[in-house]
Amino acid sequence: MAEPFTFGIPLIARDAATDWPLVEALLGLTLKSVAAQTDLAFRVVIAGHDRPAVVPLDRRIAFIAADWPVEAVRADNLDSGRKKHLIAQRILAEGGGLLMFLDGDDWVDRRLVEAARTAIPSEALGGYIADGFMADIRAHRAIHLPDERIFDGGFQRLCGSSVVARLVPEAAEALRRDPHAVLHEHYRWPETAREHGGVAVPLPVTGAYVINSSVNHSEVHGPFSSWRRSLSTAVREAGFAMNDQFLSGFGLSAQDVARAVGRPLR
Repeated sequence: MAEPFTFGIPLIARDAATDWPLVEALLGLTLKSVAAQTDLAFRVVIAGHDRPAVVPLDRRIAFIAADWPVEAVRADNLDSGRKKHLIAQRILAEGGGLLMFLDGDDWVDRRLVEAARTAIPSEALGGYIADGFMADIRAHRAIHLPDERIFDGGFQRLCGSSVVARLVPEAAEALRRDPHAVLHEHYRWPETAREHGGVAVPLPVTGAYVINSSVNHSEVHGPFSSWRRSLSTAVREAGFAMNDQFLSGFGLSAQDVARAVGRPLR
């Protein structure tokens, strides 16, 4: 029997969002990307204050309602952290398995679930995506990372949607029970795993970090928000046009992306 695999999506609250219809449209792209997996044995758990209308009727998708008052988005993204905790607790209560937290506007390689099950050894804490692209959703352009003109580190150093952890409910050690809770930040995940005496392996897939959506937390809050917003100019100047061939690797088409942001293809 295949090891369970879950995509966990912490979703901003409607009352905290500046553009809820756009939040829903971007989530729709993310869910379409997830649905195109080559290995269909997965589930999705969304934690939020409001059940989005774009969630399809699919027995693999569950929604957990947040039970605390909606607050303005903070620089430390506490709301998202609490929702990730809800998701992890659900996974642990239901037997554990592989868990990837996914922002509600990012896309995943169609081979992600298959690769994670194949490449992550039973003794490993999990895996991470070291290779990927930065995709400007409004300019319809992307660039491969690392790129010394824009960002010269691995994909996992920039994008939070890059880590797959193995949750083991019966493990006595906190690190084995929920690596996400111990290793924390994605940008040092492999190094931190080693520091704790564990192993995290690179996955043979690519990632897509979506920018210029205007609703991503890291673009509008936190200490690096201005730098992240400046990335759009660099991608427009140095990147390539996102066409169907490129987007098909993430289960999408150019028309899907154009419709989501209400912007015609160039």
